[in-house]
Amino acid sequence: KQWYQRRVRGESKFLHYTEFTIRRFILNMATGKGTQYDFPKMWKPAEITIEFPYINDAHRSLPYCYAYFQTWNFDANNAMGLLKVDMCRETSSGWQKTNKFPVEPIFAGRPDGESEDDGVLMAPVFDADTEKTDLYVWDAKSLEVIAIVSTPVTVPFTLHGTWIPE
Repeated sequence: KQWYQRRVRGESKFLHYTEFTIRRFILNMATGKGTQYDFPKMWKPAEITIEFPYINDAHRSLPYCYAYFQTWNFDANNAMGLLKVDMCRETSSGWQKTNKFPVEPIFAGRPDGESEDDGVLMAPVFDADTEKTDLYVWDAKSLEVIAIVSTPVTVPFTLHGTWIPE
C-alpha cells in the first residue's frame, strides 16, 4: 500500500506525463487529405494523467463523441480512476475512490443500444486496502457502479484489457 501512496502522491518519475493532448485526426480517404483538432483539457483536476482511450467499437472509423480513459491522479487521494470525455460537447465526468486502482476500461455496447454510450464499462479494480481484485461494471452513461464481481485472483493494476463480445 505504501508503494501505491508514494507513486500517487508524486514521488514518482512519471509525474511529468501530465502534459499531453487529446488529438483527433480526421482523414478523408477519397482525397488523401486530413485535418487534426487538439481538444482543450476539459477535466478536473487538469493535472491528472489520462491514458488508454477506449471508444464504442461500433463507432470505429465513424464520427463519435465519447472516449473512456484510465486516470492517474497524483494527489493525496491514492487512487486511479476512470474518465468519460464527451468530445462533441467538450465536457467530462469521472469515477475515483480512495485506494482503488482500475485498469484500462473496456466498453461493451448494449445489444440494440439507442445511443453511442448505451452500454457498460468493465475493468478489474485492485483494492490497496484488501490487496484483492474485483471486476467492476459501470453504466457507461453515468459512470455509476452497477455491479462488483469478486474474483479469485489478484490482477495487477497496470494490466491491459479487451472485450470480445462472443
